[in-house]
Amino acid sequence: MLENIEHPAQIRNFTLAQLEELAQDLRGAIVRSVLKNGGHLSANLGVVELTIAMHCVYDFAYDRLIWDVGHQCYAHKILTGRKDRFEQLRRKEGISGFPKREESVYDAFNTGHASTSVSLACGMARANSDPQRQIVAVLGDGAMTGGLVYEGLNDILNVSNKLTIILNDNDLAISENVGYVRKHLQKLRDGGRSSKFAEFGLDYIGPVDGHDLGALKTALTAARNNKKSVLVHVITQKGKGYAPAEENPTKYHGYSPNAADEWSFSEQVGETLARIADADADVYAVTAAMEEGTGLERFALAHPDKIIDVGIAEGHATTMCAGMACMGKHPYFAVYSTFLQRAFDNLLHDVCLNDLPVTVCVDRAGAVGGDGETHQGIYDLTFARGIPNLAIACPADYAQLDAMLRFSHDYPHPMLIRYPKGKCKNPRALSHDQVLPGRWEIAFGDESDPIVLLACGATMVAQCCLAAEILAQKGVRACVINACFVAPLDGTMLDRIGNRKLIAAEDHVLCGGFGSAVVEYYAQHKISARVRMLGITQPLLSQCDQADILRANGLDADGIVDVVLSDCAQ
Repeated sequence: MLENIEHPAQIRNFTLAQLEELAQDLRGAIVRSVLKNGGHLSANLGVVELTIAMHCVYDFAYDRLIWDVGHQCYAHKILTGRKDRFEQLRRKEGISGFPKREESVYDAFNTGHASTSVSLACGMARANSDPQRQIVAVLGDGAMTGGLVYEGLNDILNVSNKLTIILNDNDLAISENVGYVRKHLQKLRDGGRSSKFAEFGLDYIGPVDGHDLGALKTALTAARNNKKSVLVHVITQKGKGYAPAEENPTKYHGYSPNAADEWSFSEQVGETLARIADADADVYAVTAAMEEGTGLERFALAHPDKIIDVGIAEGHATTMCAGMACMGKHPYFAVYSTFLQRAFDNLLHDVCLNDLPVTVCVDRAGAVGGDGETHQGIYDLTFARGIPNLAIACPADYAQLDAMLRFSHDYPHPMLIRYPKGKCKNPRALSHDQVLPGRWEIAFGDESDPIVLLACGATMVAQCCLAAEILAQKGVRACVINACFVAPLDGTMLDRIGNRKLIAAEDHVLCGGFGSAVVEYYAQHKISARVRMLGITQPLLSQCDQADILRANGLDADGIVDVVLSDCAQ
């Protein structure tokens, strides 16, 4: 069935039996590609019938479809002319796992973060000059734990043009949903008719079985023909049609074919925090719907009464931590770098201006493969460096991460500890001195070497050490310094090495990053130092792995060697 479909208009006259066969074909294609390439499996399997029904009722070459987050768009991509490229999902020469306007006219907006679709729909509806054009947003119930949804819902009464919200309700975000919204939706699932959505100016249709194609087509047709803005409440099963994902939808939310039972930075955080909490009842771990992703399962098992999940609400999590800290508790907020962006004001205004002992554990910092530009952790230093009272640490390996977490327990000020996705790739075990803010350490070579590589973060320490080994084989001596604190910098060491050839390397954008901090230090102290800055200069690389990103920006060991040899030749 699927091999004959080139565009979605072809399915509009299919019988229900043909559409059901198409659904099975789509599930097969999704499972095959994700098991090979990795990706978001459970969420995509759950919306196959919904996707088919939407394309039967709407023409999204003209109508506008907004996927909240966008990680559930695989069936949509296959049906909209990209099935031949779907085998290369999330690959450098393939297609993105998220909507991309650059890929297709059927992708209305580049999304990657949760809770944005209602605001986008309000904007598109306001700008829509054709009453025949439909604006449709697919919103997951997990996204309704994010505050931006309510800012958008609050505005719908002010939007004169119609919009439609399809609520994909599977009772899960990544972790299990929490809070009032979950309870209210459960009441609707159980047949309750008290719907809060009418108070937002939305006519309510549902609940609808999200795997019954006939019922979905009927409900969506009614929504299309409705004169007012509508919310269609659709009940789906995450992982539908693939038994392992049905049984464990969280495990298959983000699937990696290369996942192994190897220790990771995330797991080290969970292990260390659990041991810190063993000895201190005032220690809490906080997550914004990412308990598994940030490695806190171990902590949750050991201390179920001290793990706090606030839903997809990073700003609330940060300010809540400030409230806990000012009452004598020590909260550790574990969050992906890309999602911490959503809590900048809370970190500045509530935590740091109040100089409170909140520790932010920034996972997926630096270059991140697979999910593309919306999930890169390459901007956090730019916004964090200018925040007062905030220590910023970048451990090189598990031992240093463990030591920094323990140090932060007694540190009476805010601290941000950033580390990369996955396992430690450092080829050697470093011997760490006592953790002190503003103290760096030598990872390779000798401080007297004529070339000094200032490596910021675990990824760059590993790459710079490999580069230094290659250079040594070529007769070039280079020292690698593990620049494990970005704020404060190690001024004592910078003063000593200012007369050498310095290369500051980071897998972060150059603007406002670690290299900028080093250059600013020398300028402020009127030291004429020669600093070469290496960092992310091509940040909009879409689907590719971390090695591709490092290579493209000259941040792998070979690229660093080329820079050193080029400088030496001058």
